[in-house]
Amino acid sequence: MSLRSLAIVSCVAATLATPFVDAHARVYEPAPEYTISDRNKNWSPQAFLEKQGFKTSNDFVGYLKQNGYETLRDFMDKPGVYKPEKGATFECGWSNPNATAKAIPNSKMRLSGYTHDGPCEVWLDDVRVLHGDQCNKEFTGQEMKIDYSSCKQKGCMMKWYWLGIRPFKPVSWQIYKECIPLKGTGEAASDNDSVPTTKPTTKAPVPTSQAPAPTTKAPAPTTKAPTPTTKSPTPTTNAPVPTTTDPDTTAAPDATKTPSCNRRRD
Repeated sequence: MSLRSLAIVSCVAATLATPFVDAHARVYEPAPEYTISDRNKNWSPQAFLEKQGFKTSNDFVGYLKQNGYETLRDFMDKPGVYKPEKGATFECGWSNPNATAKAIPNSKMRLSGYTHDGPCEVWLDDVRVLHGDQCNKEFTGQEMKIDYSSCKQKGCMMKWYWLGIRPFKPVSWQIYKECIPLKGTGEAASDNDSVPTTKPTTKAPVPTSQAPAPTTKAPAPTTKAPTPTTKSPTPTTNAPVPTTTDPDTTAAPDATKTPSCNRRRD
């Protein structure tokens, strides 16, 4: 095959791949189920706002603020704001919210990637767990950390929102929305999980190192016990003195009565 033929084949292949790389986006994990099998369709936006009377620009975040929307979800889920493409639903686009619930991934989600400017959000029921104003710059890879701890035993609904901005004339505002039911109880992101596990392990050895302290003090009374035994001979040497006079023999028991040894032993 000539170099010219190779160049033509490469250009054709690049052209065919372009819609999936440049123009569309989708969630990979947890995997949504789609209401249609056509991949060209279920990757595509569920609405093009420049075709529905919106005065589009490159600043969609500014549009949200000017019109009183606090979140991207507030705009995308407001009934009557826009109409979805034929075959898509307003609630979940091309995805099926009644699909089989998927297992919760380990502290992450994976996308095809953000290829255009524009804000994005991820919600678990009514808890927003990820958001950005320019997600193609803030989340440059395909994997993003997600805190699933708000997803309880009965499971939850994950909803992914993205408004892609394409610099056409007029500027194109493209709505992407997918719903993925999840099952099981979620966990926090992995970097948060490491914090509590390291703290208890470092504190646990502290009481064990202090335990020997009383054992070193215990021998102290045993060394003091012989002290009275060395003093007891003192009265015995004085005892012979009163033996020469009878009245002092009653004093001898006073010296021997010093029960210091007995007291110390107790």
